[in-house]
Amino acid sequence: MKINLASFNPLAADTAGNTARVLELLRAPAPKADLLVLPEAALCGCPLYDLFDDKRLLAQNQSALKEIAKETKETAVVLGYMDRLQGQSATAAAFIYKGKITKIFDTETVDFKGQKLQIVLDAPENAQADPDADAVLFAVARPYLKGNVSPRLDALKKFAKKYAVPSLLCNLLGGGDGMIFDGLLAAADKKGALVLLGELFREQVLTFDLTAKYESVSYKVPVQGELFDALAFGLRDYVHKSGMDKVMFGVSGGIDSAFTAALAAKALGGESVYCVSLPSYCTSDLSKTLAGQLARALGVNLEEVGVMPVLGAVKEAVAHIVSHPKDATEQELQSRLRTTILGALAGEYNAMLISTDDKSECAVGSFVLYGDAGGCLQPIGDLYKSEIYELAEYLNRGGEIIPRGIIERAPTSELSPNQKDEDQLPPYSVLDKMLRAYLEDGLTAEEIAKKFRVKAAVAADVLTRVNQADLKRRQTAPALQVSAHPFASVLRPIIKKVNL
Repeated sequence: MKINLASFNPLAADTAGNTARVLELLRAPAPKADLLVLPEAALCGCPLYDLFDDKRLLAQNQSALKEIAKETKETAVVLGYMDRLQGQSATAAAFIYKGKITKIFDTETVDFKGQKLQIVLDAPENAQADPDADAVLFAVARPYLKGNVSPRLDALKKFAKKYAVPSLLCNLLGGGDGMIFDGLLAAADKKGALVLLGELFREQVLTFDLTAKYESVSYKVPVQGELFDALAFGLRDYVHKSGMDKVMFGVSGGIDSAFTAALAAKALGGESVYCVSLPSYCTSDLSKTLAGQLARALGVNLEEVGVMPVLGAVKEAVAHIVSHPKDATEQELQSRLRTTILGALAGEYNAMLISTDDKSECAVGSFVLYGDAGGCLQPIGDLYKSEIYELAEYLNRGGEIIPRGIIERAPTSELSPNQKDEDQLPPYSVLDKMLRAYLEDGLTAEEIAKKFRVKAAVAADVLTRVNQADLKRRQTAPALQVSAHPFASVLRPIIKKVNL
């Protein structure tokens, strides 16, 4: 028996479009197979949030199953969709053959051409095999997280070996609202050897023959390469599914905008990346030089628009109210005016405006609301600053992609003369460890101060900044989620008093 595993990339709620693509796969002349396996949520897409309870979408899914059933004369299909179970919306899978639809809400074993196939809507580590099954098919929608590919493959191999049954995995592909699904396709034989493995983050169809013998394969992609590919795919899918093909953002000669530029160039091609330098009186010549070097290295578009004329005009307009603006007021003005300019240019070029803020800055509120936080997506919003430096070094392993001067430069927002981030915060190598300890491990300020040998006042200040920034974070764009602890996974109150 030949089984086609397809890494399927649906658009959320687009039942008609998703159905049309399922039918294309069923009608495809090659590779021919007895069964086509599509992942969980193939018909409805993911995430759906409150649309998961939308009666109209539920009805569309039911109609789509019937339409697909008409095409299953020679090839059967397994695919995920949304349904109702005991009065509640539920993810489900359907096994469809010769017009008959068998609905599966957890796991079910079906008889097909003399074989018993167990279909499972869960990960291998949570499942048990039917002792009569000739093969187990995992149709799932599990988000990609940094470093989680190898453990998932290990779980598949362990399951296959434990139950001595060929085991196949078909994971959802696509990006949506910050989530990234990697489209992992894999198969392990009954001895637990990995014998089939697809390429991550791309649409493809792999054929597994239950009667054939295969050589074992292995997964050897470095975590940094896997992570970079995930972010590039997530950015590309988000932009394209939004109906756009270009991005725009400000470049400063700093590591965040430089890495975002490298990521966008990988995702969309340099010709579709529009970087804008927005110098003010605080901007050094070094920043302009480094921005130029970066643009040439990546082949992206670079334009320069000074903010001083607009800044001067705004300050003059409010002079009768505020004769001597505070430093912070002027700094925020610069950031907001830059975003106003970027937004205007993005509209002119029909490009998506994206933010270059990282997780460290988002955590402590080192960004300006309606300023540099503006944009439709935060591609690096789930990466700590120290992780971005690590990825930059990885990108440069075969030659300088991100200029060395950017990597070695002290982080600065350049909103005031000679400003450096470490003027107010611990070095990022220390700050990121403190943030992980607080946000992920639940340590107190006292425990953090002791663990990282910083002053109690420093630890308290960092944690206070984290808690005061909840209002700002709530109003930022979605971030591409690649960690087990993204800010999107926790809803923290804005109005509160936290004992550190």
